Amino acid sequence: MAAEAPVRLWINTYEAPRVTGHHAHETGQLFALREGLQVIETPSGRWVQPPGWIGWIAPRCAHAAQSFGATAGWSLHIDPAMAAGLPDGPHVFATTPLMRALIDQLTALDGASSAVVEERRVRLVGVLLDELAASAKPSLHLPMPQDKRLAAMAAALANDPAMPDTIDQWADRIGMARRTLTRRFAVETGLSFAQWRQQSRLLKAVELLSLGESVTAVALTVGYSSVSAFIETFRKNFGCTPARFFEGGMALPQAKKKPA
Repeated sequence: MAAEAPVRLWINTYEAPRVTGHHAHETGQLFALREGLQVIETPSGRWVQPPGWIGWIAPRCAHAAQSFGATAGWSLHIDPAMAAGLPDGPHVFATTPLMRALIDQLTALDGASSAVVEERRVRLVGVLLDELAASAKPSLHLPMPQDKRLAAMAAALANDPAMPDTIDQWADRIGMARRTLTRRFAVETGLSFAQWRQQSRLLKAVELLSLGESVTAVALTVGYSSVSAFIETFRKNFGCTPARFFEGGMALPQAKKKPA
């Protein structure tokens, strides 16, 4: 039996939202969306993937996925030996012009099959992996605590970040001393409660903006009473305003359904 190709590319489209339960791949997986939104979850956190960002799942990393709205994009499965320089868990990378050019070249080879084409595909993916490994920009990641009480609290806040409850109210609700909650939450997530709550609000904002909500509506939905304060916080975190966040998104050819 012939050896499996070290790089396999699919360009796909789905007309409805999809939910995929926890699973893992023996290969590494890169994927991106031309339209739509996807959220990746593991027990340790959530990763938001808007259009124009590249998602990564390490080999044998158990994860679940949920898409919102119709989605179109590409998926690239990679031999584990090629991806040693990438994170050992999920990650969502901001793209650069060079990355987008490499993807253009890779997707242009879709459907072509020959030894020469396969060698070119592997070389292009190698350069893409080098660029991703050198990327210093943070992932769109919300770490989740492992303690069951803290995890329940974090899930509630992640789903509805506008909840006004204070840390003292949450401590009473889950039956944990405020000092214990503060210390344990920071140890398990790497963020203070206030930092985590802001990150939760910003990632929910990215989700809503990806789905076409107005900046004003998003600001109010995620818990900001002042639109200008939301815009300034967003700019400080992402380096641009919400209105410019999706500029320069990844250009992809018209997607086609992944073969059955």
